[in-house]
Amino acid sequence: MSDRPLLDRRRLLRSVVDLAALCLAPSLARAQETDVADPRLTVETVTFQVRHRVYKGRLSRLRGGGRRPGVMVLHDQRGPDAFFQDYARKLALDGFLVMLPDLPSAQNVTPDQTEEARNLLSRMSPAEAMQAFEAAADLLTRHAECTGSIGAVGFSWGGTFALQFAMAGSRIKAAVAYYAPPPSVERIAEIKVPVLFHWSEDDPRTAPIVEAIEKRLIGAGKVFEAFVYPDTQSGFASEPGTRRWDAAAADRAYERSAFFLRRQLVGGT
Repeated sequence: MSDRPLLDRRRLLRSVVDLAALCLAPSLARAQETDVADPRLTVETVTFQVRHRVYKGRLSRLRGGGRRPGVMVLHDQRGPDAFFQDYARKLALDGFLVMLPDLPSAQNVTPDQTEEARNLLSRMSPAEAMQAFEAAADLLTRHAECTGSIGAVGFSWGGTFALQFAMAGSRIKAAVAYYAPPPSVERIAEIKVPVLFHWSEDDPRTAPIVEAIEKRLIGAGKVFEAFVYPDTQSGFASEPGTRRWDAAAADRAYERSAFFLRRQLVGGT
């Protein structure tokens, strides 16, 4: 592997054998773009409410029914743009019931209005955003096709909320955080469910604290995995078409995320 795991292998959630299996594990979607009209999928718009605000979300799932674990995809401050819609479809093709909440929708900002979304979400309080994500998680958990076992995947700004879900431990069973600054090195040990971290080697926000986070989690006996992707910046797996994008690293991160979620939400630990 060209990227390096952060932990002593004995403390990884997976064994070396499991890690090798991950590299070989088949994924229906992999990291290429999916077809927005893929006939295997049903994608519908749902709504959820927090006080007087009504939010939209996209629910993606395989056709044919059947109960399956749920995954929340928590967008960054661009809102649920084409990348996040595509990522949600990938997870749905890999057998999850996927909720993509659309926080800017409460203010009639559409997914293609990324600058408007960025301005809006930069002014939204963390408490308000978390309440909206919690309402979406509750809707997902109650869905007739959800097993009740759900996880959260978050990118950057959205990743901080995935970590908040992990620290609360009441709604989700696993979390994946892409280059997300934690609340603090000290508080990260409050996580109550397994977490998979994807770090960018050249991210000035997180690179200086990654080792401290690792030591803190190991010292607290927490279950987690963490990978640093060399020569990458924040956004390497979520900003296609920019200089930050690294298709190979994005592929590896997606495969690891899907494998991790299957293991935690279906197979258990």
